[in-house]
Amino acid sequence: MAEERKIELIPESQIDGELDKKLRAFLSEIFPEWSEIFQIHRAWHEAVPVFSAVAFDSNRQIIGHVGVVERTISTCWNWRYTVASFQGVSVHPNCRKTGLGKQLLKMALHQSTVQGYPFAILFCREPLVPFYQANGWLLPEDSMIMWRDRELPVHMRSNCPMYRQLAGQKWPEGPIDVHNPFDPIHSPPAGHP
Repeated sequence: MAEERKIELIPESQIDGELDKKLRAFLSEIFPEWSEIFQIHRAWHEAVPVFSAVAFDSNRQIIGHVGVVERTISTCWNWRYTVASFQGVSVHPNCRKTGLGKQLLKMALHQSTVQGYPFAILFCREPLVPFYQANGWLLPEDSMIMWRDRELPVHMRSNCPMYRQLAGQKWPEGPIDVHNPFDPIHSPPAGHP
């Protein structure tokens, strides 16, 4: 008999200190190279998720996670979109290859669509690209660069940006800048198209 599990969609306002601590411990276990960050935050670049899809086993232990952070992307034509940025996509090693990752993504994508985001984005490691492609994610034809502020690109250890179209809107052509939510004007860097 398969292990019972439950996936919950949890708005950030409903994540209390105890659940936050458990989520950060889970993420530290899955991403040990980032454990220093997860001692403080659940998402990179000090971003706060809008909501999280969290999978629990029958003992309420966390076995999977997707955090969704709101970001602004801009194009070389200065078009701007507020998008759902997926972070900390993870499944406990004992639960991989069970369809749990696909279920977590599906729930987070559905909620992102309901909340009106036209696109979802993520950055992943190259070996994971086939998994995401099998779940409908696409590699952009042009560059997608994360910016810490208007003058400093973020050097991502995960080097494969991917996207999903959520609301029937076509993904913009050309290079895409992904802005840190703390950049108050969300503008492209000086001298950058």
